[in-house]
Amino acid sequence: MKKPLYKKMSSLALVIVFGGVIGLTAGCNAPANQATPTPTEAAQPTAAQPTTAPVAEPTAGKGSMNWESAIQQIAATDTEATQKADAAEVLAKSYTPSAVELKDFESQIVEEYTAGNYLAHSEDAGYMLTNLFKATVVERNHPDGEAVKKFAFDFYQNTKNVFRGAHAVDSEAVQSNETQMDKALSEITTK
Repeated sequence: MKKPLYKKMSSLALVIVFGGVIGLTAGCNAPANQATPTPTEAAQPTAAQPTTAPVAEPTAGKGSMNWESAIQQIAATDTEATQKADAAEVLAKSYTPSAVELKDFESQIVEEYTAGNYLAHSEDAGYMLTNLFKATVVERNHPDGEAVKKFAFDFYQNTKNVFRGAHAVDSEAVQSNETQMDKALSEITTK
């Protein structure tokens, strides 16, 4: 027995309706119909790309880029502390300070350490990244074996590891580095 035409048509209509619903549902997932991401939803920078802000190339012997504003931009990103620390380190490695600025960085990190402040503000990304930046610049701009280079390296290690949450302020690793820093400081002051 043959189906009446109206039953064939209703079956065909149901197929068309379901097909349309499926097509509309699939169309909602197409990239063209998605909302444009806001800046906080955009892909975050990686260590290879420290910030979205352009960083000027340094001029030999001159502190030519505005490192302070670059550090503040890094600190303000929504990235993890590890990525922020890596970005500050990349910035420091491409930075060439003037002789006066290098001396200022040296005295500032020593002062922060001797005052007991350098790990006291571990939640303040701007402060910690500034110290990390200065220590990296000092360490990179002194020859191996110099006491200030050794001091800066241990200062950098503690600052980075505490900021990233890898070590607690009172951890054995931090205390070991501080012992090395004290030793380096005694060498610096006897010169």
